[in-house]
Amino acid sequence: MKLLLTFFGLLTLAHGATYQDPKAAAYYAEHRDFFHFATPADLPKDLVWHDGAEQTEFASAQAVRGGTLRQFTPATPPTLRRVGPNANNGFRGELYDNNDFGLLSSHPNTDEPIPALATSWAMSADGLTAYFRLDPNAQFTDGQPITADDFFFAFYFYRSPWINAEWYVDYYTREWGGITRFDDHTIAVKAPRKRPMQLENLGELRPIPREFFKDFGPNYEKLYNDRFQPTTGAYYVAQGGFQREKSVTLTRVKDWWGDSRKYYRYRYNPDVIDYTVIREIDSAYESFLAGQIDFMPIGMPRYWYGINEKNAALRGYITKVQFFNDIPRPPYGLYINTQKPLLDDLNVRLGLQHATDFQRVIDGFYRGDYERLNQFSEGLGKYTDPAIRARQYSPELARAAFARAGFTKTGADGILVNAAGERLSFRLTFDNSDRRKYLATLVESARRCGLEYRPETLEHTTMYRKVMEKNHDIAFWAWSVSSRLPALWESHHGDNAVDKLADGRKVPKRQTNNITGIDDPELSKLIDRFRASTDETEMIGLSHQMQRRIHDNADFIPGFRVPGYRYAFWEWVKFPAGFDVRSAEDPGTFGLFWIDPRQRESDLKDFREGKTHGAPKTLIEDRWRTE
Repeated sequence: MKLLLTFFGLLTLAHGATYQDPKAAAYYAEHRDFFHFATPADLPKDLVWHDGAEQTEFASAQAVRGGTLRQFTPATPPTLRRVGPNANNGFRGELYDNNDFGLLSSHPNTDEPIPALATSWAMSADGLTAYFRLDPNAQFTDGQPITADDFFFAFYFYRSPWINAEWYVDYYTREWGGITRFDDHTIAVKAPRKRPMQLENLGELRPIPREFFKDFGPNYEKLYNDRFQPTTGAYYVAQGGFQREKSVTLTRVKDWWGDSRKYYRYRYNPDVIDYTVIREIDSAYESFLAGQIDFMPIGMPRYWYGINEKNAALRGYITKVQFFNDIPRPPYGLYINTQKPLLDDLNVRLGLQHATDFQRVIDGFYRGDYERLNQFSEGLGKYTDPAIRARQYSPELARAAFARAGFTKTGADGILVNAAGERLSFRLTFDNSDRRKYLATLVESARRCGLEYRPETLEHTTMYRKVMEKNHDIAFWAWSVSSRLPALWESHHGDNAVDKLADGRKVPKRQTNNITGIDDPELSKLIDRFRASTDETEMIGLSHQMQRRIHDNADFIPGFRVPGYRYAFWEWVKFPAGFDVRSAEDPGTFGLFWIDPRQRESDLKDFREGKTHGAPKTLIEDRWRTE
């Protein structure tokens, strides 16, 4: 007890009057091999500091601050928590992923490190430890200053069982070797081993706001469910800004710390971003054409090709843009729940691969504008195995695989049946977006193979909850990909597939990203070896082996890849020269646009009076095109 009190006393004196969680302090004391305290005099004398100033600024100095950006969302998120059950939802990017910074960022065109919360950095001679000088002006969105202690607290928070998020517990335990505090604004972070992209990995560390989490404990999920976690970004959800199933409003921080910093000034320009719930995409499209929404994605061909026939475009008020990016491709496709009866049979899954005609969807519904995805991990450069190809649609090959699984008889309705009388029939779950309209294509193609897909369309949040609880048979899904290194532990490791009960039985593990429930010991060993490897050549080889194993397990049916994004915007929304940057998933990723409220008012007045502003406008930006 004396040791703990002495340690906590020193910690409190060092930090002054800011809040310190006694449980966190106790945790630091118990893990002195990881948490270290030093002084500036202890910094190595031979460090070579960098500040990233040689990189080119990518935002426009012409950007104008102010105004309200009007957007829509098909549903409000099930929770405002950043981590824990239901937190990894489709709205998280707007709240957190695009609205927060770590120690460093990557330049979106060159991938080189640029400063973020750290203004400068240095690497140790052995390549294991990175040193960072923090921006003393940086604050969380609630006004609390960001110090070294918030990075310490991040490890305490993410390793806690209270967050009920095993990926974070695993990642912040296995992928970090230690952290040292030299003073309020100088830290060092150590890696557990040598690995490619070491600085980028260590520079990803983000602080956790200690003051906000002063009540952090076993009731975390309930207590923080509808509370926005302060970030280091430019926007926050103010009190009253979250109206469940109605709207989410983001308000810009006044005098945000990034406004005076190269690479962050001229970005995140609207004062307010208002997301109104519009459940049907067609209704959102009509609201956009009426000028009630400022810009929106129009990736669906009927919008992309049909918008030129609409008054707002015909009379020159709207521009549509095709922007080709260069990013790891999200794995759009069908995720097969291998823990469901019949779907646990590899031959059934192989049959499903050949019975699902995504190429027909691409050629018909998407008019050939999308491309067939070949595997789960694409766009990772040398870490992607180009030899892996998606299995082609073939009723003959599908029926042969189903026959190997015992489905040799055909019922009166044309669906295959096995000796036990079980029909080859599975629930196929989609959300209620426009994609549901090609369900009929998949259903019809499957029936030619003796397979019944029973279509199910659910509201987005309802579907998300169903899939995360592993209650689906087969679901159309995609995960965002944030790294150019394979990250397969969360989606394919056995640790995230099953829970083992005291009596030895296994049950599906809920609320993990392994939504296929695949539990392949050989694949898990490969994932473990990849995570522990320090040699890039070995890692590339292991990456290819993992991808081949995933292909062979056939738990994922590759759908399509989208070589960029398509948006339409009213002329009062402004973009920089070149429109966007190489790594942008959509215009909100880096926030380079701005709006002109006065032009909005005048343009809408002219539009409603029937005036013309020119011909339809189409912009193609393809300098980053890779496919």
